[in-house]
Amino acid sequence: MIRIRPFHKPQDFAMAAEILNAITPEWPVTPEMLAHWDSAHDPKYFRSEWVAEYAGAGVVALAHAGEDSFAYEPGKYWLGLEVHPHFQRRGIGKALYRHLLEQLKDPQKLVANFPENHPESRRFAEKRGFVKEWRRYESRLRTQGFEFAPYAHLEQRVQEEGLEIKSLAELLEADAKVARKLYELDWILFQDVPMGVQFTKRSFEQWMKEELDDPHFVAEACFVALDPKRHDPLTGALVGYSSLMRNPARFWVIGMTGVLREYRGKGLAKALKLRGMRYVQAHGEGEVRTFNDPPNWPMLQMNLSLGFQRQPSRLRFAKRLDGGLVEPFDEAKYAGS
Repeated sequence: MIRIRPFHKPQDFAMAAEILNAITPEWPVTPEMLAHWDSAHDPKYFRSEWVAEYAGAGVVALAHAGEDSFAYEPGKYWLGLEVHPHFQRRGIGKALYRHLLEQLKDPQKLVANFPENHPESRRFAEKRGFVKEWRRYESRLRTQGFEFAPYAHLEQRVQEEGLEIKSLAELLEADAKVARKLYELDWILFQDVPMGVQFTKRSFEQWMKEELDDPHFVAEACFVALDPKRHDPLTGALVGYSSLMRNPARFWVIGMTGVLREYRGKGLAKALKLRGMRYVQAHGEGEVRTFNDPPNWPMLQMNLSLGFQRQPSRLRFAKRLDGGLVEPFDEAKYAGS
């Protein structure tokens, strides 16, 4: 009754979007989004993609495994299993899991993530020996009616510090080389994101594919902080950055908000984030979503102070196949989490 076959492109993108939207409707995707993400994949990293067909129903589940391009480790693989809710508890996920393991080359560690309000995913993972090793906090804010006046002092403070904030679109129009400087700044800031892994630097070309060339990236909604007195050989005058991507369902996702260490404590990160929120509000679209990691409690508190509301977290589960142990995530380590 279950037939597993390779994922066919582009014809399977439409059914894949339908399955993903049935599982996680609050994070909708389109076939076009899936096609773009597929085209942006770095071919030097292994991946294996499959679907399951169920008798009389066609494609009802997806399975994929791949090396981690953001935090590469030999033998480490991300796994994804998505079974349409109408076809769960029929052995489809179990069959796909076994099939995926057969495709991997010398696997040492398996990793999967899912929302904490999907208990069936957690049961499936724990039954197979996976352990929770990380949590990412999601928060959301509706910009309609948001009052910016109480934060006017932040813009004044930025000016008094001799700093400037400009949209990325404005900077790119003036100087195409800004993209390379932003790439270097983004890498510096990214290494300070405390996600419990060691990041792998992408090539500039790969970064462009996944960031600025993504059709959902809106340069007008992304803002950069500059210090005109700074002339760094890699980042130039760029000292901070906040990015936004627009989901076709009319909500926005913050990708990065950060400033260089020597420029922190000046309200710059909040000022950058507020600029993006103002853009969203001015363009008649409301919700902004963001993620924070437990060690970065100050950033989470900043978001909550702006009015962001906590949502169910994203959980990362892992399983070692090399005899090692996964260190369980300890919520108590992080103040107020």
